[in-house]
Amino acid sequence: QGAGDVISRCGLLGAAPRVADQALQLLLAPNTPPGQRDLLLMPDQMMLQIHESIGHPLELDRILGDERNYAGTSFVKQEDFGRLQYGSSLLNVTFDPQIPEELASYGHDDDGSAASKQFLIREGLLVRPLGSALSQYRSGLDGVANSRASSWNRAPIDRMANLNVEPGDQPLDRLIGQIEHGILMSTNRSWSIDDARNKFQFGCEWGQLIENGELKGVVKNPNYRGISAQFWRNLCAVGDRSTFQVLGTPNCGKGEPNQVIRVGHASPACVFSKIDVFGGDA
Repeated sequence: QGAGDVISRCGLLGAAPRVADQALQLLLAPNTPPGQRDLLLMPDQMMLQIHESIGHPLELDRILGDERNYAGTSFVKQEDFGRLQYGSSLLNVTFDPQIPEELASYGHDDDGSAASKQFLIREGLLVRPLGSALSQYRSGLDGVANSRASSWNRAPIDRMANLNVEPGDQPLDRLIGQIEHGILMSTNRSWSIDDARNKFQFGCEWGQLIENGELKGVVKNPNYRGISAQFWRNLCAVGDRSTFQVLGTPNCGKGEPNQVIRVGHASPACVFSKIDVFGGDA
């Protein structure tokens, strides 16, 4: 919903030489070595991490059981809100449909509820689900305005909209400089997560080892695995506004029949400690 400035913001102009060089580097790179490392995820991979291990688990209709026969359930329970330490104290996650350039920005949801920014997770504590008016009535929990339909002939259901990790206070060079034995990953390639949105395994295209606070050699087939809440509790550093990117996906499906709908995500670069990392031959 923009003009030429959208192309500029996406970084397409002048990107061909860089992408070609990276492709050649990956062709010659060794596989990612297996083992525990600190993991620096760039925003384009954080988008998927937010979507799969925070967004879907917090959709309240899924928690109430409506999605079990089609899209799965959630490891989160109704009694967890206000009690579950979902992540470290550095984790702040908001539902914010008021960011104009994000994919799922709106003033009211498809039930007519006014939409406003709300914290879902504050300082790591789970405080609010992605539950619209009907699910709020059924559960007795406070939710957000996220009743969304993919078309006029589909009933609206609880769908994440703009779901963001709030930026912290560290620039990228400081994030890298604090890592003794780690890896940077970006550009999502694959994802797999169980029906309860709990155990996951994700893969990226670009990996770069970090040793003693410095970026080292490029590695291919960078993958990592974890358990959702445990993974977020290992969040140990959050990038500042200079690392923050607004992204999203136009094709997330949910519901029966399947409703394909736009979802927005924004995130800074983030560091997670002691994550299980492996390559293509592991």
